[in-house]
Amino acid sequence: MGTNRLIATDLDGTLFYPRARFGLIRRKTRRFVKKFLEDGGRLVTVSGRNKYVSLKVGRKLKHPVDVIGCNGAFIISQGQVIRETCFEVNYAKKVLEEIRKEYNPPLLILMTRDRNMVLNRTDVSHFTNFGYFVYQWVMGVYKETFVRSDKVFWEEMEKGDVYKIMVMFGLTKKKQNIAKEANKIFRERYKEAEFSWVGPFIEITPKGCSKSEALRFYIEYNSINHDNVMVVGDSGNDISMFMDFPDHSFCMSHGPENVRKYARHTIDRFHELEDYVYPSEETNANE
Repeated sequence: MGTNRLIATDLDGTLFYPRARFGLIRRKTRRFVKKFLEDGGRLVTVSGRNKYVSLKVGRKLKHPVDVIGCNGAFIISQGQVIRETCFEVNYAKKVLEEIRKEYNPPLLILMTRDRNMVLNRTDVSHFTNFGYFVYQWVMGVYKETFVRSDKVFWEEMEKGDVYKIMVMFGLTKKKQNIAKEANKIFRERYKEAEFSWVGPFIEITPKGCSKSEALRFYIEYNSINHDNVMVVGDSGNDISMFMDFPDHSFCMSHGPENVRKYARHTIDRFHELEDYVYPSEETNANE
């Protein structure tokens, strides 16, 4: 693949698979990635999450890691924000107003420039409220810091610094199917935003914010050859990367079949990339 190699990776289900509740990244994966970075390679996390968990990755590896976050709404390279795209305030409020009117979802979440996650307060049961905090505890080192406040929610909305909106419909299969159908409806209705369905959630980002589009910007900014990029993921919002970088695309084997089919290679664990990055002498001889 030449020099100046780059691994662009999703986090949940990919770099973080299987989860190491207290260690963040499994030992074999950590060892491979550190070797890759020490040999002059680069790593950029490409995720739906905000920046804070990706910064944990850099600290764990003891090496700088670049970040494409909120499905491409912002890009951090060498510690500097090189691009960010936020919602136009009135447009975002209009979209949320329609969703709340038609579906009355139990939870809305904002990811913004200054706040990792802001949850609105809702009229859900005390059991559901308790579930939010139990879920955070179970997540261990992967947990997200959040604020739950209507006041802060709307303050952040009015500031115009919103990268991503998440709408939760519910955890049951029925609710997830409703989310899937609602995603189709709103994707057609609102052309100036990007909609994606992820189980219980609809994820909404500003128009043009996708993992592949952000990754193209990132490699051009850093003068990285397209052929030197490996992309790794496991879910639907990774398909755009697989299609843009087909020769070196890797999908996790636990990903859905309709996602795996877009990737050239399938791997069980992230550290198996080592076989592609550092092929054995026997492999080279056969080639």
